[in-house]
Amino acid sequence: MLNDLCFSLRALFRRNVMEAELEQEVRFHFEQAVEKNLRAGMSREEAMRRARLTFGGHEQVKEDCRQARGTGALESFWQDIQYGFRVHRKSPGFFIIAALTLALGIGASTAVFSVVNTILLRSSPYPNAKRVVVPWRVAPIGSAWNTGNFPWGDREFVQLSKTGTAFQNLGTFRKDNFNLTGSANPEYLEGVRASSGLFATLGTAPILGRTFTAEEDRPGQALVVVLSHRLWKSRFGGDPSVVGSTIHLSGLPYTVIGVMPADFTFPNMAGMPASIDLPRETQLWVPLALPAVPPRGPSDLSIIGELKQNVSLAQAQQDLHAYDRRWLELNPTLKGWSSDAVPLAKQAVTDTRRPLLLLFGAVCVVLLIACANVAGLTLNRSLGRQKEFTLRGALGARRSRLVSQLMTESLLVALTGGILGILLAEGSLSLVRHLGPESIPHLHEIGLDLSVFAFALGITLLTGVLFGLAPAFGATRINLVEALKEGGQRSGGSVSAPKIRNALLISQVALALVLVVAAGLLARTFYHMINANSGFDATHVVTFEIPLPATKYSDTDRMAQLYQQVQQRLQATPGVQSVGFASVVPMAGPSDSTEIRIPEHPSTDPAQNPVANYLFVSPGYFHSIGAPLQRGRDISDADNLTSAPVTIINSAMAKKYWPGEDPIGKQVGVGSTRYPVRTIVGVVADIKQVSVREVPAPAMFVPYTQNEIRTWPSMPTLQYAVHTKVDPDSIAGNIREAVHSVDPDLPLANFATLTTLVDTSLSADRFATLLLSAFGVLALILSAIGMYGVVSHSVMQRTPEIGIRIALGARRHQILVMMLGQGCRLAGAGIAIGLIAALTTTQLMTRFLYGVQPTDLTTISSVSLLLLAVALLACYIPARKAMKVDPMIALRYE
Repeated sequence: MLNDLCFSLRALFRRNVMEAELEQEVRFHFEQAVEKNLRAGMSREEAMRRARLTFGGHEQVKEDCRQARGTGALESFWQDIQYGFRVHRKSPGFFIIAALTLALGIGASTAVFSVVNTILLRSSPYPNAKRVVVPWRVAPIGSAWNTGNFPWGDREFVQLSKTGTAFQNLGTFRKDNFNLTGSANPEYLEGVRASSGLFATLGTAPILGRTFTAEEDRPGQALVVVLSHRLWKSRFGGDPSVVGSTIHLSGLPYTVIGVMPADFTFPNMAGMPASIDLPRETQLWVPLALPAVPPRGPSDLSIIGELKQNVSLAQAQQDLHAYDRRWLELNPTLKGWSSDAVPLAKQAVTDTRRPLLLLFGAVCVVLLIACANVAGLTLNRSLGRQKEFTLRGALGARRSRLVSQLMTESLLVALTGGILGILLAEGSLSLVRHLGPESIPHLHEIGLDLSVFAFALGITLLTGVLFGLAPAFGATRINLVEALKEGGQRSGGSVSAPKIRNALLISQVALALVLVVAAGLLARTFYHMINANSGFDATHVVTFEIPLPATKYSDTDRMAQLYQQVQQRLQATPGVQSVGFASVVPMAGPSDSTEIRIPEHPSTDPAQNPVANYLFVSPGYFHSIGAPLQRGRDISDADNLTSAPVTIINSAMAKKYWPGEDPIGKQVGVGSTRYPVRTIVGVVADIKQVSVREVPAPAMFVPYTQNEIRTWPSMPTLQYAVHTKVDPDSIAGNIREAVHSVDPDLPLANFATLTTLVDTSLSADRFATLLLSAFGVLALILSAIGMYGVVSHSVMQRTPEIGIRIALGARRHQILVMMLGQGCRLAGAGIAIGLIAALTTTQLMTRFLYGVQPTDLTTISSVSLLLLAVALLACYIPARKAMKVDPMIALRYE
């Protein structure tokens, strides 16, 4: 093998020497054959003729020798590369256009694949991730709760941890906010309270110190905290001695016992359902410390579990169903509720999988269009080399040899496009990391790695084959006899070549129409979203949250007193028009929800109990966010614990539970009969809480001063809405001073304008729309280039015909119409095929659309007309050139 390799390398790099040796050897054998014939009595001329007949063609014998010694293929490939470079050097325009076209397709594909690879394909940083599942509670089908997965209650988790048999480890957690004090300015931190099983379930060890133990995860134990890597670096300068030190969180002393790795950010908002309130980025973990018998009351725990060895997901789900039956026996009112488990790897990308696959499909369409475009250009160029191929064929070149040459030239173009595409991908990924929405998990980890480079190399080679194969076979299908008969006359190549060229163009138009229709639907969706009625006015509204430390504000009456003092100070701040606060302001996250009871319409089936969102609000809140009252009155300062309980409901609740009636004066309350019902005093417009896409759910707004449920989760973290008379940024400092004048240890969390919150809620849709629109524009441009190339080549081929037509009396405008008609027929065929494909593929986009149907006639017809107009424009320039053909020159045209 080593000898063969050395021989091949010698043949490649010392080709002249070996060719000289081969020439001498072949000539020697030929002369020996001549001598033999001379000895047989033949004349020298006859002896040489017989030797040639017996020996074969001189060059053919040498080619057979090269093949026999195994170096022919390698030498041919090397020759093809050298010849390809010479060919491309002679036609730099074609080479640059083709390479740039492929660079756009390959670069876009590589960039999108990098995103898909990072989010969907890359292995999880957690060692046990393959065996970790996320159990959820699932509401009864058809109930008012049936809107997705739900968290667990404290008592449910304790029961599951005692009876679950499929899990080796169970961990649970809930979001909590902390005020880090001890420096000049208090700092608001988002963290979680977690059980000791969380870290064991994921299998991740800290880089410093340790995680908390089961003993520390009990009520009454010493307070400990584990820091995130980012917090350790940003707040403590990466000092290892922080482990063992004491920090103050929400007024309590915590001992730092560990620091987690940089890639450990679990849990976070990006990897969980939007209905679950979790940190954007977890900055610390403290023990959950659930009691052995948790008290009854609202709770929201998320759970992860590590499956035992050899336990499948199906077995885990069976174990959860067994738990459901046991839990139902203890709680008959929960009839219909069930449990399900989702693999962690799938759960982490649930909300991003389909949008990413949509974008990846779109970019693959762009790549196919680029390939078809370059294939058309390559075919046109190859047809212009018919004389070269005819001559080489006449000299003995096999068709496979010509195809090999053209494929090598195509691969050189593809490799150049691939290199440029990788550079383009790197630049595009920088924009993605900068402009991408925060909802994309692992956004800042997106980049080029070995798997992405392998993908880029793979699609580069694939594109080289895709756009090179059809032109290579089409251009080399030569009838030598007919070609040689034509002599100097221009040949259009084989009969199949125009068919291949037209098919490539039609496919470009069809694919472009599908892509542009998809982009148009998303663009219309985004237009409807930004113009949708959200139920509030975000102009000149500042929002922020004040997380109250439990040690200082454990009593709801004291909480209410602080909130009122802050509201009064803010109202007195210059530049402030009105102030209000609520459990959660619009677009800042989901609100709490609860079962409700309507005395007028009692429910007979617990599984069908009505449900509504439940928010605490202050007087002036609706005015501050610009939410109009449709009837009745607003909440006032007179609504307190000494007055009759009241509530305001939204329009959706009024329509659902009191259709055709006036709800003012009706009564409604939370599900438990331990609490009194409330009298409805007003109806407010539907306020969208999480996204402008959402269908507003029934909601009731309760005065914060009438909080009969003392342990309601959102009470310590109410959020303010400050309507300003001036630019909100100009009085941000005054707002902070007003809050700190009440309590200097209170941080202002999530400080942002309401406009920013709305803009953030639209960021994912905006991002997808921009990307798909960019792909659509790129597809249009590539299709226009392809149309221009086909019609230009047709004009060149039909120049003699056009000259004859003009000589026989055809008018110039008739020539223009003829050439435009050719382009329109091809474009029409592509549009027709594209319409059929679009009507099918856009059905897959239903969940991404808002305010528009997948078969929207306006979008489809507009895109069809746009594509036809682009095609006509692309055809006009070469058609106008055809109109100006001089008959005398055309008849002499070669």
